[in-house]
Amino acid sequence: MISFRLNEIPKGISQEHMTVSAEELDIDLSEIRTINLALRFHKRDEHLRIECEITAEAEFVCDRSLDTFSTELKSTYEVVFQTDAQDEREDLSGAFRRLDPAQNVVDITRELRDSLLLSVPAKKLHPRYYRDGEVTDFKVRFGEEDKEHDPRWDKLKKLKQNIPKN
Repeated sequence: MISFRLNEIPKGISQEHMTVSAEELDIDLSEIRTINLALRFHKRDEHLRIECEITAEAEFVCDRSLDTFSTELKSTYEVVFQTDAQDEREDLSGAFRRLDPAQNVVDITRELRDSLLLSVPAKKLHPRYYRDGEVTDFKVRFGEEDKEHDPRWDKLKKLKQNIPKN
């Protein structure tokens, strides 16, 4: 759980850097190793804005080759706590939450966890399959290539050449 006491956050702009575990963010993915948080607090009397920058080291298994590879996940998120907020809302870049000064605690665990999990790629490809930011073709070779010529394929090749191309 990542929470802060409201009275311990100084007014104005302040920063905090911390390293947390996946368990502290309630993340069950064993692939995520270390999580580094860079938090920037903007505190005023009526609101608190927290800018979060999350970086994490992760080790995945490639969906194409089944090789393991390490990568860095990055995400940013902003949470604004306001005393006069009528409703709580959120989108991909930030959230507005109600600030209750009587509770004296702000918890950003859910926001950090969701932001980090959204940065996990749906398709996990080894970096060798990327060239200039584009996914390269995948070539499969099973065993050694046959050196002998098989004449049975010649007729199929002729048929294939006679098919008109669109």
